[in-house]
Amino acid sequence: MLIKKEGGHAQWTKQGINVGVLIALILMNLFLGSSSKPSIIGVKNCSPIYWLIYALFIVICLATTALATYLAKREQSLKQEFGNVNMVTSDVILNRKNLITLMILGFFGGLLAGAFGLGGGVIFNPVLLSLGLPPMVAAASGLYLVTFSKIATAVVYLIYGQLDLPYGFWLSFCATFGSVMALFFARWYERVSGRQSFIVWLLVFDFILGIAIIASFGSLSLKQTHDHGISITAFSPICKK
Repeated sequence: MLIKKEGGHAQWTKQGINVGVLIALILMNLFLGSSSKPSIIGVKNCSPIYWLIYALFIVICLATTALATYLAKREQSLKQEFGNVNMVTSDVILNRKNLITLMILGFFGGLLAGAFGLGGGVIFNPVLLSLGLPPMVAAASGLYLVTFSKIATAVVYLIYGQLDLPYGFWLSFCATFGSVMALFFARWYERVSGRQSFIVWLLVFDFILGIAIIASFGSLSLKQTHDHGISITAFSPICKK
């Protein structure tokens, strides 16, 4: 049954966990509000209810992480019990060391991506490659890891009326077209050359380019902020009135 399930895309249990966290993330953003949009249920910033909702979301994240880890380890143990059936050499063995690495990757990857506006792939891809994943698998996994947080952001902006739908549709079309073309090219190159080194170098180039762009535009943004007389070194209070 496990082999049959892994032969298709109907991973309903695993997807259900991700969708559950996605719904919780959207509700948390709507319930807490932001500096520009108030809470939809009237929760005041830094009130006891505010922190209770935050704590509840953290508990949900911890519980779903534990559940997902248990399910993944159980399935991998079952395949190992029957002679590593349906496993490949690049599979990440869920031992203590790799689990700790994945937990740290998920936490700090999400933290940095959310705090500095970095693309998740810039953080996730190098670590996934270091764990032995093939470049195409690492790139796809990195994109998948940030999909749900981006969906949550888009839904929240849509509800608040701050999403430019025509621009979003055009951007999605171009990104999807580029991804499909790149996938066909990557498969063709791997079939012809028998190597994936080119994809690794593309990921390295993307990583370097991302750092350069973020540093350049971030510096310009800080300069404009400083020119308007706003301190760029002061920390704003978390609980603004």
